[in-house]
Amino acid sequence: MVRWSLAGLVALSSAFACVESPQPAAHIDSPIINGRRTTGMPWVVAVANLGRSGHGSLCTGTLIGDYAVLTAKHCVYEDRGGPTWDPVPPSSLAVILGHDVTRAEGVVDTVGIWAVRSTPGNYTDADLESGNDIAVILLPRPLEGAPTPRAYATTSPNVGDPAMIVGFGVNDTRTEESGLKFRGDTTIAGVGSRLIETRGGSWTCQGDSGGPLLVANRIVGVTSFGLGGCGAGSRHFYTSVARHRAMLDDAAAFEPPCEPRREGCDGMDNDCDDLVDEGCTSLGDPCTRDEECANGACAEIDGTSICIRDCDPRSSIPRCPLNFYCEATGCGVGRCRVGSAGPKPEGDECASDVECASSRCSRIAGALRCGRQCDPAAADCGSGTVCEATGDGCGTCLPAELSTLPRPFGTRCDVDADCASEMCADDAPEPFCTQPCDASNPCLSGYHCREGLCASGEPGRPGEGCLVDDDCAGAECASVDGDPICVTRCEGGCLDGFSCGPTERGERCVPDGLPLGEPCTRGEECRTGICAGTCTRICDESPCPTGFDCVPAGEVSGCFPAAEDGGGGGGCAASPKPPKAWGALALLGLVLLRRRQR
Repeated sequence: MVRWSLAGLVALSSAFACVESPQPAAHIDSPIINGRRTTGMPWVVAVANLGRSGHGSLCTGTLIGDYAVLTAKHCVYEDRGGPTWDPVPPSSLAVILGHDVTRAEGVVDTVGIWAVRSTPGNYTDADLESGNDIAVILLPRPLEGAPTPRAYATTSPNVGDPAMIVGFGVNDTRTEESGLKFRGDTTIAGVGSRLIETRGGSWTCQGDSGGPLLVANRIVGVTSFGLGGCGAGSRHFYTSVARHRAMLDDAAAFEPPCEPRREGCDGMDNDCDDLVDEGCTSLGDPCTRDEECANGACAEIDGTSICIRDCDPRSSIPRCPLNFYCEATGCGVGRCRVGSAGPKPEGDECASDVECASSRCSRIAGALRCGRQCDPAAADCGSGTVCEATGDGCGTCLPAELSTLPRPFGTRCDVDADCASEMCADDAPEPFCTQPCDASNPCLSGYHCREGLCASGEPGRPGEGCLVDDDCAGAECASVDGDPICVTRCEGGCLDGFSCGPTERGERCVPDGLPLGEPCTRGEECRTGICAGTCTRICDESPCPTGFDCVPAGEVSGCFPAAEDGGGGGGCAASPKPPKAWGALALLGLVLLRRRQR
């Protein structure tokens, strides 16, 4: 049983249950807030899912063996609209050794993936609650310089133990910058057999997922999720590593099998002599043919044939090794060149490409400015920036305040006049320029058509939140326990985890579990996931269904059966049984959070 500290969770008064709700987390991926930069700790690495276009997600990991990196399970799976998340192809994953993955100078080594191991089954949200959000990445070779692996604990820490967190995630919620390694201090606030909770001077945020929670310099947990945002007052949870010792022991002892064959210039130790590409020509050195270049190709540059490697100038994660940078040769096409990119960030004025960290200086609105390549039709710039169209057929990422108007689809906006479509949608996570849509004019990936306009997010699966039917993929939007979710008809049977039950739209497949108001002893019994003597849910932002009162309970309110005398406007709701499943309250954000983004 999870032994959570009740402070901040509940206030008890005799048989009354007052439930305090944390705010739902905006992202599943949890940089370190209120921490400090570090260029050390080489055993903490970045885990990048580069995606199909080179623009993916960033997590954190910890080296626990010469060939093994510990991270979160949700970092190696991705949501593609099915009932469970799909594994990320190993070819799309990379482990990055360094302290700043936003600049080539901050990257020491990048290595691909041999294999991925995780807890059984494809990732689902249940892995968070059950403490199974954990995975190990196996490498085909050691990282450059062979950092010393970090030891992991075989027992749980104690409440009150000082702890340290490390990650590459968001370190400033105002700018949402990530990709820099930060460390921070915190304190163990709750310890269970599955999850560990921290509260303290530093907090995890998006991008820290998979990073280590350290006590006495040993890994005790893996960053999994946070509730209530990234700042003070938020709550942060970690998968306990002690119960997964067998999986970690196997990974720490892993060595990639080697079948000796002739050494090739492919980045692998083909002849099993612990040397990689010996005799091959290194990147940037003179060559005569492709076959002699280590992990690259031979091409004529400035009158000399040298070994080169392709790179994507649109990617925010450097793919070239240390002392090389990605020189664009076209839209979305580049090559690694000897040297370093310039110091100027996106938006700064420039005179030539060599001055810019993005290696791109283009004329925009009468001035030359630095900015990473982008596709104006794909909305692939980071938060707070927009893809400005330029005359060379590519776009350039710029801070939104520097961009000219009107702005293309998917970029940030404040008013309708900011957008080429003259339509600014007030949609999460920030307002964006939208456009009309229908069956013949669908929205881009990452958006869906809601009542004739593109809305953010993919259509929801059964059980996920919605506003209207258009928010659901092949389903309808109906209120279940006062919470609008996607449901399907009962004809033909229900999916696993769902059963036929009443809604205001008739019989539909609703999540399994006891409905609102039924007596309970554990959160797992309730389809809301919250038990306070009876199954309940938070009602601060959404009204309770008919027959229930929204009863104040400290700083928040919960839905409880309406009092027979019609009261219930003040105090706490009387519970027929004392609440026993407070551990479920810690996961309330997961119940309310129907659609997550990394």
